[in-house]
Amino acid sequence: MSAIATPQNSEHYDVIIVGAGPAGCACAMALKNSGLRVALIDKHQFPRDKVCGDAIPGRAIKFLHEIDPQFAERLAAFTEKLPTRSTLCYYNNKKLDFTWTLEAYTVTREHFDNFLFAAVKNNSEVHTVEGVSVSDVVRSASGYTVIAKDTNKRYDCTMLIGADGINGVTAKKLTARQMDRKHHVAGVRAYYSGVSGMEDTCTEVYFDKKYLPGYFWVFPIKGGLVNAGMGILSDMVVSNKINVKNAFYDFIDRSPVLKEKFKNAQPVGTLQGCGLPMGSRWVSMSGDHFLLAGDAASLIDPVSGDGIGNAVLSGKLAAEQVTQCFANNYFSAAFVKNYDQILYKRAGADMRRKTRVLKTMARMPFLFEAAFIVGQNRIIKKFMK
Repeated sequence: MSAIATPQNSEHYDVIIVGAGPAGCACAMALKNSGLRVALIDKHQFPRDKVCGDAIPGRAIKFLHEIDPQFAERLAAFTEKLPTRSTLCYYNNKKLDFTWTLEAYTVTREHFDNFLFAAVKNNSEVHTVEGVSVSDVVRSASGYTVIAKDTNKRYDCTMLIGADGINGVTAKKLTARQMDRKHHVAGVRAYYSGVSGMEDTCTEVYFDKKYLPGYFWVFPIKGGLVNAGMGILSDMVVSNKINVKNAFYDFIDRSPVLKEKFKNAQPVGTLQGCGLPMGSRWVSMSGDHFLLAGDAASLIDPVSGDGIGNAVLSGKLAAEQVTQCFANNYFSAAFVKNYDQILYKRAGADMRRKTRVLKTMARMPFLFEAAFIVGQNRIIKKFMK
């Protein structure tokens, strides 16, 4: 549907979603056939790169199937993906391998996010706006006004969905949340060619006592490349004065397996950094006339480092809550809080449990090693799913 024209260089929508990553796109897709006027705004032109591990977990695919009845057909035609059927975990020369039952893939975020965004663009009910940075969100009598950075154009809405990530405007403006280094990860990622001993359908994860509870990943992607990266708790980075980019190369040197794999490898592009807001603390993610989803709501799994699964779930649940708000013509913080509660039951409680386990193992690394010795997948798989 088209927007309602309003005075002073403004457009009005029922719902505005800021950020067209997996959370924002999932929300827009789930609002199809809602009868609501929806706008999806992103600061980038698609396709665009995104620093990430490029692993698309089974949970994300499962939720996308639930959102979009045509998703299976679209996914089958999407040729940039590699299926992931197993994962190898290494620690102190010990190895665990396990298989995945859910449909999962590796694919660059440039391709995957563009794949989702294209599905939204094909929906005539959603107005997509690319290349527009948001400078501010301002409370209005009927909801919120989203202000474009360069043009000062205004987009008015009754419900605002903030899905613009860790550094986005919405979470900063709508909540009093501050970054907590104990619940934040500093990550780096690079692409490599010529990494030996890789199987296209198998991802690899490495642990080192020096960097626990952080880890190193090597994920195959299409074209014979791998996505290699690592993440370390920001609190540990500051207290131990760690240079994360140097730690990336140190991790490879300290692992005989990685050192052999990367012996003849060549970087493709540069090593890039990112910040990851972990779901190890539960934060405020809603209020009068607004919801936060994805990284803006700090939903990254504290064990696996996956943010896409909970991003898609939160986008889906945000759409369901928005639909209820309009059905009841009720947009108060108390009513919208239902979103937080359902999301906690679906994801938050599990992340809290994982956080307790992770902290215990980080304090007592011998327990981590014991898990590799006696767990035989049952422990590790349970907490990395």
